[in-house]
Amino acid sequence: MGRENGRMGRALVRAFRERQIYHRSDGVVRFVKLSTRTQMAMAAITGAALLWVAYASVNVVFKEQIIVSKEQQRRNQESAFRRKLQTAESAYDEVNALNLIYAREFDSTITGLKSQHETLRGLVENKDAVDSRLRTLAETLSDTGAPGGQTLESGNRIMVDPVGREPTPRQSRISALRNEALRSILGTSATAGLDDDVLTEMRTETAELSARQVVLMAGLEEDMRHAIAELNQILDHTGIGLDHVVSARRQTLARPLSGGDADGFTGQGGPLIPLEGLAASTTYYRTAARVNRTLAEMTALGDTMRTVPLSAPVGDRHRITSKFGLRWDPIKKNRRAPHRGLDFAAGHQTPLLATAAGRVTFAGTRGSFGRTVEIDHGNGFKTRFAHMSRLKVRTGQVVELHDVVGLMGSTGRSTGTHLHYEILYKGRQVDPLKFIEAGRYVFES
Repeated sequence: MGRENGRMGRALVRAFRERQIYHRSDGVVRFVKLSTRTQMAMAAITGAALLWVAYASVNVVFKEQIIVSKEQQRRNQESAFRRKLQTAESAYDEVNALNLIYAREFDSTITGLKSQHETLRGLVENKDAVDSRLRTLAETLSDTGAPGGQTLESGNRIMVDPVGREPTPRQSRISALRNEALRSILGTSATAGLDDDVLTEMRTETAELSARQVVLMAGLEEDMRHAIAELNQILDHTGIGLDHVVSARRQTLARPLSGGDADGFTGQGGPLIPLEGLAASTTYYRTAARVNRTLAEMTALGDTMRTVPLSAPVGDRHRITSKFGLRWDPIKKNRRAPHRGLDFAAGHQTPLLATAAGRVTFAGTRGSFGRTVEIDHGNGFKTRFAHMSRLKVRTGQVVELHDVVGLMGSTGRSTGTHLHYEILYKGRQVDPLKFIEAGRYVFES
């Protein structure tokens, strides 16, 4: 170790041996002596300076690269953030667009269901109104009692079943309607080409609800058609064949009324079945339109029933003393003559009742009929009450079913207290007994 240090020292002495630097100026020679230590100190200073310069240069170069690297890293992070932000914005836009689609289809569904509900509600309310009028008519007719003015033992006032229903409901037809309604609703949507679980569930629930409403309407239609068949049979029971009467009634309701229309019928109605913005061709609205037409037919029949004199003109205890047709004349007993009405015998001044709503066209004395009242019920029907002791109405007065029009008596060509009662259809007398039987026995059980 000592030898090595000695060798290093000798090497430094040889490398930095003492030197002299001469300098001559203005004939004067000067010199500077550089010792070994001085040279070594200068070399150390110079080396340190060079090392510093090298370090600083390297540091500057690498620092620039670090700055560039960090800038690139920042840019990469910024780009990644922007991509994430764009992805989030796209996802938000998709969710927002889907929400708008949900809202649009939900609004469309609610609008459709509201319209369907209003249509169904209108049909049910109108049918209930017609049923109520028919029930009222049936109850009022039953108030006249059984033949002879006696009250029937059965207290029921319901329409009997002269037509007869099917033993089982028409399940196949109703099932077909339901399936057709389901296909119709599921095949339409506010947003075509877009399906997901939410929309599918909503459309399915809507279709189920609509199908149930179609089934309800089918039930209403079946009930109304059965009631129409019953009403037709009631009218047929009178023996006059009233299909053309109902047809004429429908024409009266359908045409615009002039100021001089004698009947004065101006009522129109039925549920609103909208077309704009709705699938009017779907099973639901086709069914609703068909049910509405059936309801209009039932309404026309019900209105016709109100104009047909189906009641007995005497509500108190009575008996029929002479029927419609040929008979022995009560005055000239040896002669047979046609009798164009029914004779009812009861106590003196027994109240006589209007057999249908109408307007009094005559109230006074008319020849052999004595004190007489004639009522025009519309649709070609008129009734005549003769031989009364006293009149309770005047010409032009409007009467309702079972209003008192007079009191039984024996005025005119008469053998005793009784009522001569006639029904005229288009000026021709028809048998009143068939009308009374239709009103009493078909409406009561």
